[in-house]
Amino acid sequence: MGRKQVLSFTAFFVASSVVAHAEPISVEGVVSSESFIFQPQYWPNPSVALLDATDIVSGRFDSFVAADNQVLGRFVDPLFAGEGRYRIDLPIVPPGGRLDLNGDGSAGLGIFTLVSAPNLSSDSYLEQLEQYGGLFSILLDQRTGAIETGTLLLFSEDGVEPFSAGWGEDGAWFTEDDPQQVVPQGWSVARLNEDGEVIIDLDPHPEIHTIEAEDAASPDFSDLGYVEAFDALIDHLRTRYAYSEFRGIDWDAVTSTYRPDVEAAATADAAGDFYLTLNDMALSFEDTHTSATAGYLNEAINSAKQDAELSRFGAGIGAEALVVSDPDAGILPGDMIIVSRVAEGSPASNAGWTEGTEILEVNGTPVGEYLSTLPLIEATGVDELQPYLRAPRLFRFPDGADVTFTFRTPGDQDAQTVQLTAGDYMVPFEPSEPAKSSMPIDFSSVGGLAIVSWRNFSDHMLSKIAVLEEALQIESETGSTGMILDLRGNGGGLVELYQVMASYFFTEDDPMPEQPFDTYAYDTDAGGFVRQFAADRTLYAPRPDLAFTGPLVILIDQGCASACEYFTQHLQRLDRAVVVGQHASLGAGGFIDRIAMPEGITFQYTAGRTTFPDSSEPNLEAVGVIPDVRVPVTLETLAAVRNGEDPVMDAAFDVIAELSDPRLKLTSTPWRWTMAATADLEEVEIDAPERYEVTFSEDGGYTMQADCNRVTGDWTLEDSMLTMSPGPATLALCPAPSRGEAFARIMTSSNAIDFNGEALFIVVEGDEYRILQLEGYASVR
Repeated sequence: MGRKQVLSFTAFFVASSVVAHAEPISVEGVVSSESFIFQPQYWPNPSVALLDATDIVSGRFDSFVAADNQVLGRFVDPLFAGEGRYRIDLPIVPPGGRLDLNGDGSAGLGIFTLVSAPNLSSDSYLEQLEQYGGLFSILLDQRTGAIETGTLLLFSEDGVEPFSAGWGEDGAWFTEDDPQQVVPQGWSVARLNEDGEVIIDLDPHPEIHTIEAEDAASPDFSDLGYVEAFDALIDHLRTRYAYSEFRGIDWDAVTSTYRPDVEAAATADAAGDFYLTLNDMALSFEDTHTSATAGYLNEAINSAKQDAELSRFGAGIGAEALVVSDPDAGILPGDMIIVSRVAEGSPASNAGWTEGTEILEVNGTPVGEYLSTLPLIEATGVDELQPYLRAPRLFRFPDGADVTFTFRTPGDQDAQTVQLTAGDYMVPFEPSEPAKSSMPIDFSSVGGLAIVSWRNFSDHMLSKIAVLEEALQIESETGSTGMILDLRGNGGGLVELYQVMASYFFTEDDPMPEQPFDTYAYDTDAGGFVRQFAADRTLYAPRPDLAFTGPLVILIDQGCASACEYFTQHLQRLDRAVVVGQHASLGAGGFIDRIAMPEGITFQYTAGRTTFPDSSEPNLEAVGVIPDVRVPVTLETLAAVRNGEDPVMDAAFDVIAELSDPRLKLTSTPWRWTMAATADLEEVEIDAPERYEVTFSEDGGYTMQADCNRVTGDWTLEDSMLTMSPGPATLALCPAPSRGEAFARIMTSSNAIDFNGEALFIVVEGDEYRILQLEGYASVR
């Protein structure tokens, strides 16, 4: 429903006279949630505060609430486990903006909402995105951002400001048909009931609780029987699974496929069989976010999982497979499967297999086709990853199984066929990927580069931000030439944490859009998925002095999932980072919910989807993040890893070296003269910078606009010495005042150069100017 805005806003502070009537002096209440996400792991350092809500009431969502417009409180009972109780003492005169609701030209009504959220930056207030990452005392319409119901705190400067007494015929708050009531001077509480009535509460210690939409509650079917829980699960997924249409899922067919096994498990009271059925169903969706998990202490389930694996894949032939990928050679994943290792004395060794033997067929079926019939070790809809996630089972069979292989040994043109019998033949372990740190987040400096790696966005949140800040602090002090973020194996986590960590690579002058994708979630009233309201807000480093703007490379692999992918794609699409890897990421595009099932089983599914802006095309689901720089998967790169090398990291160093090349920066943009320093170091601001511009081309030529004259020529850069040899030039007399002659004279000589952020400095010898400052065209237009 459209909202006709009739509110005007003025932000200022006014002293209040003594309030004669009773009014709230503190607020207390309960913070609670029915969502699975409401637990200490995802809510570190929880805070509670009143935030200025005048913008929300006025329909403006493009900014965050400043620190000095927040009233902080404290928890008087612990937030976890379960719910927590807070208290906020109200100031005599609060900070924040004021609204003029009666149109008398005097803005005198302050409005606040209660919020409780994780304080990820560990400040004494809620910073940027933290303000919207928690629970509120109001509910907002997920399609429009308008207030639906809840509780607000009001502060009237003069006791004459009106406030809605309810909604009018349009059924929306704060529109021109609302009936009005006068707000008493001082503090009061406005309770916006779902039936459209506003009740003003003057209790000195009012209770205000956080509220959440009914849709936010995570379902719990754990008290039902196997069949009843399965039916409830299917009924829920029919409407709430985000990619039913995208994947073409027929829920009746899903039911007919898996319900008989659930019934059999119920009859046999077999918890393990019940779990295996749910797990098989989850894997069949090929959705990384959809899975069935069970606690490690359930002996029946653990035993069933082990028996199921051993019965199909408990024996081997003494070999390991490598899925080759070499885009430069035209080899895509699944095109070529070779043997990477062979155990001595095994059937594979006795058949003459060696490293590099190419497998052509298994039991008469082309190897690529046979590979596609094997179950995934981990679900993914990304086509190029599926061969990798099936390959560990390529040479695994039931014990005693006779299997026929057609193969070709290295250097041989002719294929051979052999029958091998599976048994207990183990290939000695050798690493197939670089070792990962066991720390939640790790920082090192190698060759003048800062390298930061972390495993997920879901635990040790405060530590991750603290270490990232420490790395950025060291980087700023040492002046490293670039930064590498190693997110290989990062399984994802909270969107809020990814966005906070990403914001450190942006400045307030060049911020990061908060919402780069469209988000869809289920809406009960609409009876389907609706596009979520997206505020036009931007993010930047919470500590501006630590914002890193230099060359940035992100390393990913097939283990990068969910929030890891959003983090990477967000920066990639903004041209803020170059992505390097051997594989696409896992393709987990969306937001999850978890359902409690019998036997301690949790069924996780994708409850919200994301797409490219103004498109129905998923930005990540079944696609993943595609590396900008691909490192091949070959026997050579595998051997390098086993020798302790890291080909992907080596490629990242090469990218940083290229990005750090001053030649690349010189040619990246036209440069405009904006500032100069005289020989006496007096600063001179250049009027009309667009009249003094130079463009360096990659072929070694340049064009210069020196006021009314144009100069062309060639340029060279040796170390930090720029030489611009003059060529053809116009010789017009430019109208005074003009600095064209000085600009051309200085630039067409040899000068030392330096870069500082987005600025180019020309260091001059023996001239009226000592330093020229030029800025990229995009930053000064």
